[in-house]
Amino acid sequence: MTQDKDLAVGGFAQGDLYNAARPGYPNDAIDHFVSAFGLDADSHVLDLGAGTGIFTRQLLAHVGRLTAVEPSTSMRKTFALETPGVEILDGSDVAIPLGDHEVSAVFAAQAFHWFDPPRALPEIHRVLTPGGGLGLIWNERDTDVEWIRAMNHAMLWDVRQPYDASVDFGAIVASGPFRDVRQSTFRHAQLLTHHQVLQRVLSTSYITLMNVEEREALTANVVTVLATLPDPVEMPYATNVFVAFARNHL
Repeated sequence: MTQDKDLAVGGFAQGDLYNAARPGYPNDAIDHFVSAFGLDADSHVLDLGAGTGIFTRQLLAHVGRLTAVEPSTSMRKTFALETPGVEILDGSDVAIPLGDHEVSAVFAAQAFHWFDPPRALPEIHRVLTPGGGLGLIWNERDTDVEWIRAMNHAMLWDVRQPYDASVDFGAIVASGPFRDVRQSTFRHAQLLTHHQVLQRVLSTSYITLMNVEEREALTANVVTVLATLPDPVEMPYATNVFVAFARNHL
């Protein structure tokens, strides 16, 4: 886990690139969270590992108050520029700078795989109101599509990916103080120019840490894949969502 934590910190030191390149989340997934947790204008929620605020900005219209927590200085700086008026705090999955029972739901968008679940889940439970909700969401490139498989290979995702998307995160959540864990999948696509696809690739955590020669070789391989595609091209995603609820006691 230490190596993963180092990658999480070092690999997200370019908040502006990440914010420009990464996709939003399907509206159906946001609506799913709102319905599952009964969110409304009285709800105070937490976006944990908020990054540059991509998920935060989609959720804002559905809640009365949103607090964001993010350990990366660069991410927090970009978040503040892109999401004015929303509180962004320095903190982490195991050290949330909120009091007990302050929020009715906690969300982790594209972040839970960096967490330390045995320590993070009790800490998340601590800040939730009794029976409060935990929502996890990931955009995964849709590997049912042939060119996505080719691009993943070109960008070394099949050997360097920082987490295994096949892990049963629902079982991990259920091992903590949470109940009624449910998974759903939503599909959407992002229309991108070839340049934007390349920027998306270069925002990947392990790629940002490569030396110049490695990154240039990887870039050339990705460009070769893109040369076979229309410009712009639709990048398809399968968005995996988990909802769970806090047990009344640890």
